[in-house]
Amino acid sequence: MTDKELLYIKTIAEEHNITKAAEKLHVAQPSLTQCIKRIEKSLDCPLFYRKKTGLVLTDGGKLYYETACRILGIWDQFSQEISNRNHMNGGRLVIGASWYNTILILTRVLGKYRKRYPNVDVRLVEKNSSGLAQQMEKGELDLVLIHQYPKEYPYQKEPEGKSFVAVPLVQERFVLAAHEKFSVPVCGPEQTADLKHLDGLPLIRFSDQQRIRRISDFVLEQAGAVLPTALTTYGFPSVLDFVSQGVGVAILPELYARNEIKKGSPIRLYPLDPALPAYWTSAVCYYRSEYMPVTVEAFLELLKEEMSRL
Repeated sequence: MTDKELLYIKTIAEEHNITKAAEKLHVAQPSLTQCIKRIEKSLDCPLFYRKKTGLVLTDGGKLYYETACRILGIWDQFSQEISNRNHMNGGRLVIGASWYNTILILTRVLGKYRKRYPNVDVRLVEKNSSGLAQQMEKGELDLVLIHQYPKEYPYQKEPEGKSFVAVPLVQERFVLAAHEKFSVPVCGPEQTADLKHLDGLPLIRFSDQQRIRRISDFVLEQAGAVLPTALTTYGFPSVLDFVSQGVGVAILPELYARNEIKKGSPIRLYPLDPALPAYWTSAVCYYRSEYMPVTVEAFLELLKEEMSRL
């Protein structure tokens, strides 16, 4: 039973006439006649009988006709959905990102993506990088934006597999943020903060489970700096607020700090020694497959365009 056979019998039943059905289907009348005979033989059941008004369905023919209508209806709906997806008139895109990457990158991209493809169902999952990597491995996300550790960091772990692809987007260096009341020693022509000689300035630290905390601790260790902890917190805005109050100094991503520190703020930013692994890299990650949804392809292309302007 093929889709053509289903359509042929459906059309004959609706036209009550083989000649009219052949004209409507643009096929030869003998082809339809042979089709009826072939199907009736395979089913061992007549589909039509003749009356003065034309061909009429038998009981078996009615069952065949009803089944054909259901199958062809399902196929038409499926074809329409595929067409919609291929032309970005539908479909779904599930993106995972850390809170920071949402602010730094996704707010630049998703607004334009929605304007271009308003009928795509876009879903955003915000978690830390480790949680996103776990969901990615389970196939719950189409792609994720995560922060990668510096290549010098010895304990980094990302999802594995030959098909896993991580495309770097932007490398962001860290800076030392300090209230103007603190005397921060600097060195070299670039006036980088001398972390080893901060004379015990209190440090505002991020929570243990955060990637920026692990990288910052590694940077301080490499610099030979031992700083007392002023307090520990999770949010970037709260860290910046505590720095502005003079509670302590903090290591922050440069793009975030420069974007968020307002004119007239008492916070001063100091670059760190380029020799230190004081950076992280935002990357988009996904599993390569033979078939990539057009919703994902379109997002990656737009992401590439926006990152070239960052």
